[in-house]
Amino acid sequence: MQTNRDRSVPEAVFAALLLGVGLAAMAQTWSWPIKAALYPRTMAAALVVASAACCGLALLGRGERPGSRVDLEFASDLPPDALRRRTLGACGWIGGFLAAGWLVGLLPAMVLTVLAYLRWVGRESWLFSLVTTAVTWAALEGFMVRLLHLPVPTGVLASWMGR
Repeated sequence: MQTNRDRSVPEAVFAALLLGVGLAAMAQTWSWPIKAALYPRTMAAALVVASAACCGLALLGRGERPGSRVDLEFASDLPPDALRRRTLGACGWIGGFLAAGWLVGLLPAMVLTVLAYLRWVGRESWLFSLVTTAVTWAALEGFMVRLLHLPVPTGVLASWMGR
């Protein structure tokens, strides 16, 4: 059985690592126009505040307690092959999204990923998948492009075609 002290050091180190990631993200957006940097800075600031709080609580010995509602246990009753398949599937979806974002652009990649995931992994009907995808596109386009006027990255295909 691990004591609180045994758990607090790794918890504090991980929180400090996330704190560094948040600070680096904020520093990277420092020279950006405010409209382009608004969302990344907001997310980075939330990460910095939450990570600093977690790090401080862990260092004070008041971090996560064993058996608490948020105690993560990675033990599973699934066979290792099923766990490996699920992990590789999740990594494949993430990698596919990143590749699609690079290839066709961020907004089309998000929309295509929602459609593909709902249809083939979620096994939803075509109607539900298409309606949800349309709502997703409208929300992303309306919020990111029309409302915030964020420069949304286009993919390499668009740049090759001269757009």
